[in-house]
Amino acid sequence: MKSLVYRFNGYRLNASARELHKGGERVPLPPRAFACLLLLVEARERALGRDELIRALWHHGAASDVQLGQLIVQCRRALDDDGQSQWAIRTVPGFGYHWVAATSVDDGDARVEAAPANPIDAAANPPNAAAAATVETTPAPIRTRRTGRLAAVLAVTAVAVLASLLMNRETAAPAPLSGRAIVLPLAAQNTDERWLRLGGMDLVADRLRRSGLVVQPSEQTLGLLRRLDEEHGAKREDGAALREAMPDTLVIEGAIEPRGARWYATAGAGTAAGPRVRVAFDDATPTGALRGAADRLAAALGRVPPPAADTESVAETLQRAQAALLANEPDAAREILRADAQLARDEPRLRLQLAEVDIRAGRLDDARTALDELLARAGDDRVFRARLLAPRGMIAVRSGQYAQAGRFFGDGIASLDEAGDAHGDDQLAGRLHNGRAVSRTSLEDYAGALLDYGIARDRFARAGDEGGVARVDGNIGAMELLRAHPAQAEPYLAAAIARFEALGLVQERIGQLQLLSVSRRAQLKNAAAWEAMDASWTQRARVPSPYSRLSLRLYRTEQLLQQGRHNEAAELLDDPGNDARPADVSEVERIRLLRAELDWRRGHGAAALAALAPTPFAPLASADSDLIRADIELLRSRIARDLAVADAAPDSAAGNAVAGGPSPNARTPLRQTAAANRAWTAGRHDDAARQFEAAFALAQAQGVPLTLLRVADDYVAFLIERQRVADAAAIASQVALWAEEDYDAALTGLRVAHAQGRRDAWQAALATTRRLAGERAIPRELVAPPKTAQVRAP
Repeated sequence: MKSLVYRFNGYRLNASARELHKGGERVPLPPRAFACLLLLVEARERALGRDELIRALWHHGAASDVQLGQLIVQCRRALDDDGQSQWAIRTVPGFGYHWVAATSVDDGDARVEAAPANPIDAAANPPNAAAAATVETTPAPIRTRRTGRLAAVLAVTAVAVLASLLMNRETAAPAPLSGRAIVLPLAAQNTDERWLRLGGMDLVADRLRRSGLVVQPSEQTLGLLRRLDEEHGAKREDGAALREAMPDTLVIEGAIEPRGARWYATAGAGTAAGPRVRVAFDDATPTGALRGAADRLAAALGRVPPPAADTESVAETLQRAQAALLANEPDAAREILRADAQLARDEPRLRLQLAEVDIRAGRLDDARTALDELLARAGDDRVFRARLLAPRGMIAVRSGQYAQAGRFFGDGIASLDEAGDAHGDDQLAGRLHNGRAVSRTSLEDYAGALLDYGIARDRFARAGDEGGVARVDGNIGAMELLRAHPAQAEPYLAAAIARFEALGLVQERIGQLQLLSVSRRAQLKNAAAWEAMDASWTQRARVPSPYSRLSLRLYRTEQLLQQGRHNEAAELLDDPGNDARPADVSEVERIRLLRAELDWRRGHGAAALAALAPTPFAPLASADSDLIRADIELLRSRIARDLAVADAAPDSAAGNAVAGGPSPNARTPLRQTAAANRAWTAGRHDDAARQFEAAFALAQAQGVPLTLLRVADDYVAFLIERQRVADAAAIASQVALWAEEDYDAALTGLRVAHAQGRRDAWQAALATTRRLAGERAIPRELVAPPKTAQVRAP
């Protein structure tokens, strides 16, 4: 079958020959310009964004808008187009470019070719090909003509060369239009080997993925099945449920059973509308039978099966452990991997998986030791080295060592680059770039983080890992929160939540709901924030990780304190599960912060101040951890002010970015407010006034309502004490918008009304403050009626 040829306005674009002709003459075009032109033509039903084009056309997406613009100029010149006429390539202002020329598609001498009687003959023979095997005779669909929809999908998910290769592959069964395949749990019949149901599913998925098929990760498949179970009220693991829900997705079902001394495996693939392909294979071992069936299915789908990577003993041990992990049984997985001590010592892949299990179970020291030993012996296998560096970087992240984590992830990315694209592991590349983006975010290298997030998202999408795409979206949302952009964070978090919900990934969805609550709270959209937190809290029984449960309890405690529900907050802080803490110091300090705030709110200021004393003033290197430390610094200054005791801090803790200090960030207004409180307590009123003014100006510039309110709360109290009531009223007016639903905003309004002596306004503000107080005690002086304001004679 000949390549597709695109025709427009006297031009012919041959995708396979990679040539552009006008009339009978070839039009010269550099390779990257040709790839750009082909991408635009194939995706002609929509505009392509600049970032999307850069990611597809440059290695790791490292190029500027200027370089892309120069490439577009080359394409236009080859077509006698220009920036004025734009008859072929139209600029979409602020976005990218769109192919607008009327285009027809010619597939040359298109021939409908029947599939070979045995599709195995059309590809490399799988292992044990001499063993008895059959390909059941359900015909596979024949590819004749590509649709614009498929061309658009390919243009999005691959570079031009790969897109061209896929467009011209002669294969018995097309890739699914949704861009992915799903392997269901296997039917393990007449056997007590229960691990085969999930472990076998993952083995088949891995083999198909390594043959070039885009296959959804197994844990996402199980989450999707759980969601379908909940919707239908019954267990539905048959392919009919998935084909009904996702008609364009290639659904793969399989079964395995012992027959005498051998194992017999079958596998079938099909979409809702298309014909089915079915294969069978038998072998002396279950992993051999499943591998053979998967490889025959890959060949029937037009793919080349990969070589076997492991011995049978190693393969079975790995799949048994993976089955336990998929069933949320990390302890069982660990025991499986450690059962054969000699094998575990000598086989690097088993030690790697054991380290991954240890990370999941919180045994970071064990995992760190194992990975460091493996890295020291990794040798020249660059891909395996990258696989080791990904979890090693994760350990550094979990330990709060973000600069070190960035180096591990960066070394992993470099190792993959050295290995070249032949390894084809988009998921690993996505994991490494996502990890480095997280470390860069914590170090406030937001430009570098955005570049890595873009690459990670693209690689996850190419791998069919929708969960990975959702994790990147959620991480971008978290980054926007750290950048003091809560409104920009919300759509990213909402998108991640929707994806996780569709995939049935409960724990991941819960984590994003917590961040969504934080985003809405920062905007003082309190009712919506509580709704998101409540939705997260109601799912707590479905969270298997003790560390995720701890995080969930702490988020819930924070919400309860914000609502004045002190008794419930105390119960959560006293939960025995809080002793199971990860290595990150920020979680320890967060518990300390919440306990101190509860004590302070209950009137135990001295105990609260003592609880915060172990926390140093020095800022932390990572932005997310340092935010907790800035909160502690502010709370400590407030408690010390109430108790009229000195809370000495080094000059570096002043947070004064106005006079030659560090560049301001999201924590700077909080630290400046803390410095103002310390100056106020010490009687240095001019210094306090200057610090409050600087903190409030920066909070206004950042535009985060919650930060503005937290600064205004202390600033207004200071101004009233200094008898600058008019100035206090001006500050309070800027947070009055939120007084009807936020206690601190209502309390600020109450202070001003009381100081002004306006009894009607005071009574109304007192009623609102009482409604929002919960178990919080309103200051006594504000509950007593104010003196009537005196009107000065002219």
